[in-house]
Amino acid sequence: MSLWRKNNLLRSGLPLLMVFIFIGCAREEKKGRFLASVKGNDLYMSTVAAHVDTTSAYAVRNYVSHWVDERLLFDEAHKMGLDDSREFDQRVGEFSTQLAITMLLNKRVYDVPLDLPPAEISEFYETHRNEFLATEDIAYVNYAAFDKRSLAVSFRNALVSGTQWAAVFSDIPTYSIMDVRDSVYLVASNSNSAIWNVIQSLEPGRVSFPIQVDSLSYIVQVMAKIKPGEPLPLGYASPRIRQRLTIERRQKMYRQLMDSLRALGNFEIDPSVAIRDTSSQE
Repeated sequence: MSLWRKNNLLRSGLPLLMVFIFIGCAREEKKGRFLASVKGNDLYMSTVAAHVDTTSAYAVRNYVSHWVDERLLFDEAHKMGLDDSREFDQRVGEFSTQLAITMLLNKRVYDVPLDLPPAEISEFYETHRNEFLATEDIAYVNYAAFDKRSLAVSFRNALVSGTQWAAVFSDIPTYSIMDVRDSVYLVASNSNSAIWNVIQSLEPGRVSFPIQVDSLSYIVQVMAKIKPGEPLPLGYASPRIRQRLTIERRQKMYRQLMDSLRALGNFEIDPSVAIRDTSSQE
């Protein structure tokens, strides 16, 4: 080959070579920082970011360590031929089947958005009211926490004088308001004992004096109380009702899916196989 032809080939191939190098570099940049490698399998930050919070050095370190361990274990299993056996193929097939089923059910049943309008929640509540009874003391309250007792006192005085709960906050610096909860249900078993003891002594409609809890001063306004055995308010029972309706709705969707698949008739069962209620016993 002549020197001219060699030079011509180099000149014509150089741009293409630069394109390949550029593409390779771009791909590496998209993967992020290189973190580890085992037997030619590389781990980059982009992969880690899909699984853990990469702003946490501890989380990244743990993920990398676990990834290296898994790759080393897999390499050892590969050396022993465990991934090239009939048992391995059988288990992979079983896992693939279950994974596909799970993905189908998620798409057709469990991940389908549900519309549960308030009217449906209320209707269920009225129909099943006797199923929603309090099992312990519950209080329906407003409460707020302040960093200074003097502010808590001023806040209470404004409430007692007739100012509405939400309006009182306009005269208090926001940086001194440590916590605010409007119209919430407190349960005896999950409440701070100092706050709950005061709630027990208050009648509905009354406002507490400042309650000191650590470095904060709390003011509690009691609006209602529910004793054990009394009906739970709709607002308290709503999350449970939503959960029950959601389960019932998805169970119905699952049955409809199975009915539609069985209606196609793409299956066969030996007539000698007795189909019984799964709850029965031989």
